[in-house]
Amino acid sequence: AGVAAVEPRDRVVEATETRLDQVATAFAWIIDAKSSFTFEHSDRVGGIAAAVARRLGFTEAALTRLRRAALMNDLGKLAVPNAILDKPGALTPDEWTVVRRHPYHTWQILRRVPIFAELADDAANHHERLDGGGYFRGLDGPRLTMTARVLAVADVADALMSARPYRAAMPIDRVLAIIEGDAGTAFCPDCVVALREVLVERA
Repeated sequence: AGVAAVEPRDRVVEATETRLDQVATAFAWIIDAKSSFTFEHSDRVGGIAAAVARRLGFTEAALTRLRRAALMNDLGKLAVPNAILDKPGALTPDEWTVVRRHPYHTWQILRRVPIFAELADDAANHHERLDGGGYFRGLDGPRLTMTARVLAVADVADALMSARPYRAAMPIDRVLAIIEGDAGTAFCPDCVVALREVLVERA
């Protein structure tokens, strides 16, 4: 409180909606620059998620919140070594354990930032699944918001459509076949239907 009292007023930055979007975008740039294989991933996830959410009737306020969560959902990957992120072969069990902890780190970071704390759970839940088989907490459907459900399909869709060290990018029909095969178990069926509409429209 003492430090805040003597802080020059002209150095105080107001947390406007535009400023919050800029901060979220800056976080995304930092995250995605960590590996060439994740370049612009967070921004693409945000775009896919927003398009899916519009088809599901999200309000403008909910869309804004969703996009910010999407931009910061992989913050925890800053704790994953590049030797793992860029590994061209199969990961060892120990390496998978490190990767599966990244949503936990996302949650830990965001919940400590007051202006983004309310996004922490949804951003960190993008690898959770309806049947409870996801990570990092193993949450099931009743405990997953629509924002988290939309982020889950958007994240997987972009990951599958993008090249990785261990495989080439997949075509849209293959991506949809994989995701639709897990509709109702891993992914929200309504989100999957909306995702198909979005991807086919963009093809």
